[in-house]
Amino acid sequence: MLGSGLVVAVQGNAVAAEQSGNIAFPQQLQLTADRQYQDSRNQVTVAEGNVRAQLGSAVLLADRIEFDSAFRTFHATGGVRLQRSGQSFQASRLRYNLALDEGVLEDVYGVIDLEGMDAEAVEETASDDPAPAAIQPMACPPLLSPPPDWQPHPWAVTAWGGQMIDAAFGDTFLFNGRMRPEAVMGVSLQKRIFRAGPLAIEMEADLFSHIAKQQAGGEHNQSRPYAQLPAQTFGEGILGLGARVWLQPWLNVSFVEGISYNSSVSLYEKTFRENYSQLLNYLGFEVEAAVSPDLSLVGRIHHRSGAFGTFNGVTEGSNAYLLGLRYRWGQDSAEPTPALMPPPEGCEIPPGATSIRPSSLAERLESITLGDGGTSPVHVHPPQPESKPESARPPAEQKAERERQVAAIDQRVDDVSYQGAFSIERRSGIPVQRLNSDVRDENRFGVVQVPQLKRLGKRQLLNGTISRWRVQASRVTFTADGWRADRMGFSNDPFTPAQTRIDAEDVVAREQDNGDLLISARRNRLIVEESLPIPVTRRQLIQKEEEVDNRWVVSVDNKDRDGLFVGRTLRPLSLGANTELALEPQFMVQRAIDGTTNAGDLFGLDAKLGGRFGAYKLDAKAEIGSFDPDNLLGNSRFWGTFGRDIDLGSLGTVRANLFAAHRYRTWNGSLGESNIQSAYGAYAEQRGDWKQGQSSHRYLVRGAVGNYTADHHRKDRLEEAGRATLFASLTSRFPLISGEPAELTPQAAYRYSPEPIIPGLSLNTNINSSIAAYSTGTHQKTLSFSGGPTFTLGTFSRPFLDFTQVSIIAGGTLRGGASPFEFDRAVDLGTLGFGITQQIVGPLLLSTGVNFNVDPGSSQYGEIINSNVELRWQRRSYDLGVYFNPYEGIGGVRFRLNDFDFSGRGVPFVPYDPFHGQTRNTSLQR
Repeated sequence: MLGSGLVVAVQGNAVAAEQSGNIAFPQQLQLTADRQYQDSRNQVTVAEGNVRAQLGSAVLLADRIEFDSAFRTFHATGGVRLQRSGQSFQASRLRYNLALDEGVLEDVYGVIDLEGMDAEAVEETASDDPAPAAIQPMACPPLLSPPPDWQPHPWAVTAWGGQMIDAAFGDTFLFNGRMRPEAVMGVSLQKRIFRAGPLAIEMEADLFSHIAKQQAGGEHNQSRPYAQLPAQTFGEGILGLGARVWLQPWLNVSFVEGISYNSSVSLYEKTFRENYSQLLNYLGFEVEAAVSPDLSLVGRIHHRSGAFGTFNGVTEGSNAYLLGLRYRWGQDSAEPTPALMPPPEGCEIPPGATSIRPSSLAERLESITLGDGGTSPVHVHPPQPESKPESARPPAEQKAERERQVAAIDQRVDDVSYQGAFSIERRSGIPVQRLNSDVRDENRFGVVQVPQLKRLGKRQLLNGTISRWRVQASRVTFTADGWRADRMGFSNDPFTPAQTRIDAEDVVAREQDNGDLLISARRNRLIVEESLPIPVTRRQLIQKEEEVDNRWVVSVDNKDRDGLFVGRTLRPLSLGANTELALEPQFMVQRAIDGTTNAGDLFGLDAKLGGRFGAYKLDAKAEIGSFDPDNLLGNSRFWGTFGRDIDLGSLGTVRANLFAAHRYRTWNGSLGESNIQSAYGAYAEQRGDWKQGQSSHRYLVRGAVGNYTADHHRKDRLEEAGRATLFASLTSRFPLISGEPAELTPQAAYRYSPEPIIPGLSLNTNINSSIAAYSTGTHQKTLSFSGGPTFTLGTFSRPFLDFTQVSIIAGGTLRGGASPFEFDRAVDLGTLGFGITQQIVGPLLLSTGVNFNVDPGSSQYGEIINSNVELRWQRRSYDLGVYFNPYEGIGGVRFRLNDFDFSGRGVPFVPYDPFHGQTRNTSLQR
């Protein structure tokens, strides 16, 4: 039962704090408690038991609050919880000095909801009166054994020997081919750069010697086909990136992707392939079996090829079988000092563990300034890390023990739902673009296709948002205009232990005028599976709308850059308060190798201009493939939009934009690549979705008008015409048979997937219609329907073959009239697609899909019009995928962080070592 209300008169700069949108301490402190009294000895006012205080728009809950009117300090201890719209924290104590307008929270853990941080929510929070009983008790960090060490040695050297084989790449896996008289010997060096349990990512460098005897040649590139080739000796160098999966502590498989360069042209490749090149793509597939802790036997398939024509139009290359002896050695470098974030007061501490939070001299002086509420805190020097003896238990036993500990955690989160993803992606290949005004591309919004053909490969490296973060820090200092922390952890994962988290140093948070919470840090690391530290942008860490571009780029563009090129994105340039210019200078590696003499052809540039002007948003991009002054425009591509969202009240929100483009490149089904020389105009669209029982629906309505100069549908000339279009699409999903997902825990349903996998059968459908009128007097009308079943087997909760998804999708289009352009001409009037996604082992998935033209009246009847293959490491809070689309010639690597919504606050996620600086009590592990 709450006691009577208490009003304490204080002085402080409340107006400045309130205007900033942060926690404001008013002129009068209003609180309620079970007991209230004056401590005459210490000259403080004390409130104890279920204390609740209103601090401007924030609510403070604590076991005890003390106020010293002489020093104007405010001190809360025992189960401190601070709530404000979009932000909720717990702490051991809160100290605040009203004279300095500065306070400190200690042992902080909480949740920041960026979607909940808006002006309306802030106003409502001040009037809310949550009951203390509704507040969860203090959350304590779980005590967990460290992740097992599957392979402690980061370095490896391998001696190789083998022989070349005359066979297609696929046949080498079936040992189907003819061994050629060409021996291969060499050595390779591997360095592990990341590991997460049984997964490791490695850098690799190889040097090989090829010794070829006289052999029969092929039919290409020689005066007499199939003539005998002379003996030949040449070298081969390889640089690659490998992914290794340990199936057992003594057995692993690996995949290596990279580039291979021959010191001389291989006569075999020259005469057996229509096109050839010294520089080609490299693929390696190997199996390794350990015979001792540092020695192992290795078998590898060695493959050089042009990656479906990416390198100089080469479609194949050469293959070999290799056997090797591998020696592993070394230890990983010492990890950065972990953030010491002890549990809040009241949490259980193992006997003999460190339980006092270490402090620096500055923190000790600060405690005197802010006051300690009549108590004398114990300060100790930070302990020095000591080496810990490695466990002699097998990794499998360590893993089982840790899984039992994780299963026993009270996660304190419910209603977990997947919201989207923040994607880190880089693709290689022809950069096919998607113009917002292009109705043909927008048709893809609704056309149902197999999910395995979902378009991959975005131009920008990072996109998407994370709207809900869990945060943790040893100390958070807050002022009238924000808050800061020397070290803070952020996690997008709702569960503990977190599969991904950000370790940030020198964190500063400021709330922007538009409601964004902009959090910047001097140094940020994304830590994956407590093993892989990935540096992330230093300028800004979290805000509602993340717009970050790439730093280093290594890519291939055969169309505008003649192959391989490298680039570096510079730090964005601020042009005024709300406009930024990002520049990416590029160097054309392939042109330099080919001996280009024009200096302008060796350099290029990508540029992006983005800005906000009130409610309007500008987005403009430029790609310059060469600075040759004689043809600068012919080597450049430009496109951009300028517009805003318009609220039409009960009719919803409409997005309206002006657009313009120069030399825009797009793709239209079986017609392939199509070019838009120039375009300008305007478009408006509205999107939405709703649910009806178990069924879900989404729609798009779009109208556009513009002037285009683009390829004629016969590709024999450019056509210029005005174009007005209207497009509408409705996509639906109907569950027909639904099974039960696995148990909704991080060890089952959320073990590998961001959302529970429900086995069953569903029907996916789309109906869309478009009409386009052209100034040439022609028109094009379409009515399309596509749909088909998706079968899902398994729940993706077990480590082997527990998830299979098969999709079959058919589509048909009725067309009236025809577009004079190629880029939006309705083709592929009948399609049939197949796709399958299969769990191989653990989080490793293989996903592939293919789409066929089945229109009897089409010249492309029976041909593949789209295909894709992806190998993906899928986890709850992130996934890492390597994908390739051979039809469009696009491949790349993608890393995604998943965004979740959930109720509850969870438990602290930064790994807590209660024996920091001490010898670990092994009874914790056993």
